[in-house]
Amino acid sequence: MTSAGSPVYAFQKNPTMVDYPGHLAAIYFISGCNFRCGFCHNAALMAGRKAGMPWDQVEASCKQFKRNWVDAVVITGGEPTLSPELPDLVRLFKGHGFIVKLDTNGSRPDVLRPLIAETDYVAMDIKCGPARYPGLTGFSDTGKPTESIGLIKAGAADYEFRTTVIDAVHTDEEMTAIGEWIRGARRYVLQPFVPREDLPDIALRTTPRTSAERLKSLQDFMKPYADEIVCRE
Repeated sequence: MTSAGSPVYAFQKNPTMVDYPGHLAAIYFISGCNFRCGFCHNAALMAGRKAGMPWDQVEASCKQFKRNWVDAVVITGGEPTLSPELPDLVRLFKGHGFIVKLDTNGSRPDVLRPLIAETDYVAMDIKCGPARYPGLTGFSDTGKPTESIGLIKAGAADYEFRTTVIDAVHTDEEMTAIGEWIRGARRYVLQPFVPREDLPDIALRTTPRTSAERLKSLQDFMKPYADEIVCRE
């Protein structure tokens, strides 16, 4: 660990069983992101990196979560792999006996590669098909997420690829492009777009929530591309 603050910008006070299915998990947020998605639900963390809380405060939170029967930690963002201190954070959580899930957009495979062996679950967002990434995310080097997909499939202890489905974006054609990108994956998760007043894209703030019917139809549509297709509400 460095003498500077930790990479943790904030943590969710109450643990959850939603973000790491099968486990009672604490959620820790890392600020800063290299994507500019208009539908981001953590838009406050999209800008440049913010000062993190002291390491001893993170340590204290770990001890408190352990006392409350929490067995897992989710590291999310923002984009956690932008933080140079991320490996130290993973080791800290492991030292307290937590299993660790890492959320990532897959843009930094060189950082992700060594972390795959140290984490128990990797969840990578697949925003759209690769051809549409520059326009939807502002990130044009799709070779990076392509490399991350391969690394995760080959080496992660457990993992998922997941897409937030927006009706106007995720047509059958777009979903086919995603499917071909992740073909042979262990698990692919479909989750609904949910409008909120603080979304970066003003037009999306009043866009209807993705219907359960559309998600269910895509669950069948995507079966050729992964061993397990999950709809997550």
